Amino acid sequence: ARFRAYSGFTALYNGTGQPSASLPLFQDSAGLPVGVMATAAWGNDHLLLQLSAQLEQAAPWPQIAPFADTD
Repeated sequence: ARFRAYSGFTALYNGTGQPSASLPLFQDSAGLPVGVMATAAWGNDHLLLQLSAQLEQAAPWPQIAPFADTD
């Protein structure tokens, strides 16, 4: 049930084959990543990629990536 609260629309767009992208935007006060899922109509992949590029310019992803301890 908790998973459905965070991914309610993912299966819908996977099932319909519409182009979608999950984009990180910022981190909350606890340092957890927060993002958005964007979806375009069939045949409008280019619009989704343009939006994704604009959001990446506004909030560069390497700067908001969570720290991973590899030791």
